[in-house]
Amino acid sequence: MTGIEFKSSPEFSLGMEIELQLLNPHTLELVDGILPLLAQKPEIPCIQPEFKQASVEISSQVCRNIHELEANILANLCYLKAKCQNLGMNICAAGTHPFCVACGRRHHFTPVTPIPRYLAQHTASGYIADIMTTFALQIHVGMPSGDVAVDIMGKLKPYLPILLALSASSPFWWGHDTGFASYRRCFLSSFRTYGSPPSFPTWQDFSDFFITAQHAGMFEIIRDIHWDLRPQPNLGTLEIRIMDAQPTVKESIMLAAFVHSLILYLHDYPQGTQTGFLLSPLPSWMEKENIFRASRWGLDANYIEDQEGNSRPMRSIVKDILDAIGMTADTLGERPYLHLLEQRLDTGASYIRQRRVFESTGSLKAVVASLVKELAEELTISPYYLAYIPK
Repeated sequence: MTGIEFKSSPEFSLGMEIELQLLNPHTLELVDGILPLLAQKPEIPCIQPEFKQASVEISSQVCRNIHELEANILANLCYLKAKCQNLGMNICAAGTHPFCVACGRRHHFTPVTPIPRYLAQHTASGYIADIMTTFALQIHVGMPSGDVAVDIMGKLKPYLPILLALSASSPFWWGHDTGFASYRRCFLSSFRTYGSPPSFPTWQDFSDFFITAQHAGMFEIIRDIHWDLRPQPNLGTLEIRIMDAQPTVKESIMLAAFVHSLILYLHDYPQGTQTGFLLSPLPSWMEKENIFRASRWGLDANYIEDQEGNSRPMRSIVKDILDAIGMTADTLGERPYLHLLEQRLDTGASYIRQRRVFESTGSLKAVVASLVKELAEELTISPYYLAYIPK
């Protein structure tokens, strides 16, 4: 066997991908709009197709810091929104669409984007791929080596339920309140290539795993691995994938700052340059239970904290993490974003806001309208962002 090369990227650089919903601006139903959108501007690398034709992904450039990332994402979204409006579409972001594909709302499943890789995935997954209409936020952090990437991947696993609870934005599915804060994560757990990653002591161990799995027909390329965390050797990054898509850029950037500060904190901790609160790895069944609790109850979940089964409220755990990574955030210029994240523990994540809208209106269309409005209010171009608009 030969190993997989990990192409290192600028150390702890940042990148982001956001999967957005393409909407009919009048009915606010999903619309299969990715093909005409790509036909209009096929050469723009920041706009990419996703698995379903009612979705579009925007991706940032490689960014040196959180401020550059925010500017780039805002510019890309402004550009995308203008292109969609030209085609009679609107956009919003959340982990699921609240009422599509509810009975009577659409007369067919959202079709798969006709790209060979997606068509092959559809054939392999069957009916479950027909009903897969979910939307994610993915954050990339540059890694100096494959060994560092898999080391951080292992250290991040206990924090996955925290990231899920903070990002939960998918309480509705097919016109029903699911009772979950993130039904998206619950749904995706039924796919064989999704879920929490195994732990790997070294990059060579991961490389050996992938080559064997590839030989067994499980995967063709690294991107066929849809774990909550995965290394991206061609990009030189660790990709954090567990989070629901966020209705606002502000929330996406808050989460990116949290992830970025946390990764540097975990990287520096063994050298003794960082001390303080640290979540420890747990048995796999406890990890699975914590992710279920985060998916089900969001920030109101109780997190299993140790191997004796002791639990604490999720909000209390988050505050301890924020305190621990504060000095790292100061160094990175990310403290203001963490303050906003801490405030949201009281004001409510997206799943809470969506439910409030439904409780006050009784209308899932009003919920989608609120998501459209939240994003639209941010997408005002200022001269600072003009340099980041795709040419």
